[in-house]
Amino acid sequence: MNAPETTRSAAPTWDRDDPRYDRAAGAWVGAAAAACIVGAPPAMAEELAEPAGSDTAAARLGRVLAAALRDLDGPRADGGTGHGHPTGAPGSGTSGASGNGATGRAWAAALRRTVATGTVTAVDGAVPAESPMGAAWRAVVSTPVPGLDPAGRVFPCSQLVEAVWNASAAGGDAAAMCAGALAGARWGVSGVPLEAQRRLADTVSPRALVTRGVVLARGSDPATWPEGEAYHTGASVYIRTDFHTPHPYDPGVVLGNLAHLRTGGDVDAVVSLNRISPTDAPARIPARDRVEVWLHDREQVNPNLHFVLDEAAGAVAALRAEGKRVLLHCAAGQSRTPAVAAHYAAQACGVPVVEALRRIVRAVGGHLKTPELAQATAALNGVHLPDPLHDIFPEGPPPLRPLPPP
Repeated sequence: MNAPETTRSAAPTWDRDDPRYDRAAGAWVGAAAAACIVGAPPAMAEELAEPAGSDTAAARLGRVLAAALRDLDGPRADGGTGHGHPTGAPGSGTSGASGNGATGRAWAAALRRTVATGTVTAVDGAVPAESPMGAAWRAVVSTPVPGLDPAGRVFPCSQLVEAVWNASAAGGDAAAMCAGALAGARWGVSGVPLEAQRRLADTVSPRALVTRGVVLARGSDPATWPEGEAYHTGASVYIRTDFHTPHPYDPGVVLGNLAHLRTGGDVDAVVSLNRISPTDAPARIPARDRVEVWLHDREQVNPNLHFVLDEAAGAVAALRAEGKRVLLHCAAGQSRTPAVAAHYAAQACGVPVVEALRRIVRAVGGHLKTPELAQATAALNGVHLPDPLHDIFPEGPPPLRPLPPP
């Protein structure tokens, strides 16, 4: 799938943790995953991804998304409806020459503002309630956002799935996809369930949609993620030196780093916790078994942290239940990997979470330099860790993984 051209010629300047990455990708993946969530025909996700030459509702939505998200730093980054915004609306079958053109423009402006700010605006009166976009917008605005209860598996971003179903009930599959786009722009691709993304991968690559969303919104730079072949999370020796070890509680799970992923590994599936290059994951592994998780190794930049950790561990468990040998990795294999591995151990193997964190951090030669990862992992299992380093390693931090001599 080729990413549409952007309107920006200057090199991108977004910080690596800019939340608009998550939200721009979420609009595209959310729309396509919504089709999987409600059981829409697979062709709808394909038409969204490849809208050229088609006039279906999904194809029109694809064109709306492309026009709405292009160049967020451009003159209409405030969410205005100037040049480049669409004139048609999914489900209308008409162009801007009719009243439906206002629907498309208003909805596109709302989507653009949501990606830019993370907030969904009130429904525009120009968007009829009976249209797919109107049903979707009203569903996203009216569906309650649950409070966070990690141990109870209740997450604010779960509102995305509920909004998609509410839109589906009100306006069918096209409305569900519109709701997936708008809610995905709100919660980010990090808020889209991985199980739906795995099903989507049977017809459309979620990674290709992530790339499309990012390149459209930020601009193209072949040297950087998600387009370029590089160490996008840094090039430290811990990332570049191949490392892998069996999961202490399940030898069918291999814990490793990016360098080990690039060797191909003796595995049937991969769960990646860091940004990877287009060709990092072995092509021999089926698309649905290459799971890319949106998780940062920095404090206060993961808007859906508990949900993402739970989803990542759930993906490992699902792949293991399918009989697959799984590589679970992040960039260095020292921080994100032990957090998800410990939650998996607690949920799938019945290991107390603090014991799992202690043993797995030691096994990978890891660290707790991003303490909120350990805190969220513990919270998912009903444990409060006010001071993770002291609570897990009262005798002091374990040694980092030894490196081979130069």
